[in-house]
Amino acid sequence: MKLVLITCLVLFIATPVVAAPQWVEDACWRQANRVLPRLDAREREAYIANCIADWTAGSPPKRHRRY
Repeated sequence: MKLVLITCLVLFIATPVVAAPQWVEDACWRQANRVLPRLDAREREAYIANCIADWTAGSPPKRHRRY
């Protein structure tokens, strides 16, 4: 039982976190600071999270070519 628990913990800890590139985070942070009227801390955090999600969204669906 202990071996299973240790194995699970190692797998969860060793799993890399998928993060946005630093330049995306910087760009979103700059955008959030330009919003008027000024955002409070919670609003700024939500704005940055939405901005990063928009930038890192999956690729658009492929178009079918007509021959």
